[in-house]
Amino acid sequence: MASAAYVERFQPVGEDMSGDKAATQERILAAALGLFAQRGYNGTSVSAIAEAAGVSRSAVFWHFGDKASLFREVFKRMLIPFMERITNTYEHLSPGDQLLEMFSVYERFVTDNRQTIETFVRWVMESSELRDVLNDQLFALQDTFTRKIERAIAEASGDPEAAAELAAGMIAMLDGNFLLTLLDPEGKTQARRRAGLLRIARLAVGREDDA
Repeated sequence: MASAAYVERFQPVGEDMSGDKAATQERILAAALGLFAQRGYNGTSVSAIAEAAGVSRSAVFWHFGDKASLFREVFKRMLIPFMERITNTYEHLSPGDQLLEMFSVYERFVTDNRQTIETFVRWVMESSELRDVLNDQLFALQDTFTRKIERAIAEASGDPEAAAELAAGMIAMLDGNFLLTLLDPEGKTQARRRAGLLRIARLAVGREDDA
């Protein structure tokens, strides 16, 4: 978070930073997402983001501090719908149904946000700087999702130790399948891989008969 001196230094003269703060931030974030996707992180300047958002350059600094912080917030905002879905409670469902629902949430999220996620994955793989910016959020998201899967398996199997190992393995398989899909989006084995993942999920919670 920027210091008081930093904020005072970059606070835009003549711009309302109170009543319209949320709306201004949303415009900046939307502009930043579009430009980052088109030009990449290094090819996107704060000045270009400000122009696209219809605000001054100092407004971008005032709201987000620097470009790395803005990039981190753009990524965070993109993940919010997924975080909300996976942190929902599924107590009304059986453990097996909880696990299958989480798989469906994952599938829908990566399908609906495919292009944006592909862009972020490419940047993270190519740039150690961006990995440093996003690592905390990526691993926090993965840990949350893993714990939800682990809990569902543990409740279904009664074996917490095995559940931890199975959850870690299933996350690895989901991530691996996602990367394969990015590399070969029209691959003939895509549907078979998805079916295989669901079959493994059913096996993990003793739902073999549903496969």
